[in-house]
Amino acid sequence: MTYDNSKIKGLVQLLDDPDENIFTQIRDEFEIIGIEAIPILEEYWESSSDSLAVKRAENLIHSINSKEVKNQLKTWIELGGKNLLKGSILVAKCQFHNLNEDKITSTINQIKQDVWIELNENLTALEKIAVVNKVMFNIHGFEGNREDYYAPKNSFINKTLENKTGTPLSVGLVYAVICQGLDIPVYGVNLPHHFVLAYQDDQLIPIMDEEMSHPGILFYINPFNHGSVFGKPEVNDFLLQNNIEPDNNHFVPCSNAQIIKRMINNLIVAYEKQEKLEKMELFKSLLTLFKDE
Repeated sequence: MTYDNSKIKGLVQLLDDPDENIFTQIRDEFEIIGIEAIPILEEYWESSSDSLAVKRAENLIHSINSKEVKNQLKTWIELGGKNLLKGSILVAKCQFHNLNEDKITSTINQIKQDVWIELNENLTALEKIAVVNKVMFNIHGFEGNREDYYAPKNSFINKTLENKTGTPLSVGLVYAVICQGLDIPVYGVNLPHHFVLAYQDDQLIPIMDEEMSHPGILFYINPFNHGSVFGKPEVNDFLLQNNIEPDNNHFVPCSNAQIIKRMINNLIVAYEKQEKLEKMELFKSLLTLFKDE
């Protein structure tokens, strides 16, 4: 349904009413109108000098945007979560409502183009990864953020691309998106305490060791350590060192939805450490969408 701008503007003019009962009715109206009200609310937020009305407008913008993003994320999950980059953008939109998606896509495409230039059909799997590592870490300068590991910015795709740093998951997500966009079969592995990547090609023989019993897994990649390559024994040792009983799921690629769910969990922890409980609860509410993950 399309709403008349005059009606929306009329509601906006009532935001300075001190009566909370009236505001509750106005708020409910805006929730029904939804995303169509955002431009007018933003215009009012920028121009009004009434502190109460400005705060209410700000909260409404945040609430409406969050609801819209949650609906989009729900649809993304229901349709199979096929586009990993899109999933990460939706998570970022919960915090950055005016996120420039075109800028993110452009940055990814530039990195992908730089990798593509150095690829050729004669390269082995390890040689392809060496090229990706060179472009990602040497040319574009991506790093794992060890000094401020739990900062929320490290888990948002836009900030990871802007700052060239992030968590194992956010840097790994960029790495996987670049590889998959170039038909290099690299996928996320939901390893506890440390997100890694796997090079999976059912047509090739495992490279790192004879114990790589999982179908098609040639080797693993650590995006938090400049794309270093390792084998199944290292994964097994890591699990045992952390008192975790090795399970098949620790060795094979996970779904895109599982990656995005983990990203959201990372943000919950980050905001909890900062004692930003409202933000923490916002991202907790997203977890209800992941019923089968």
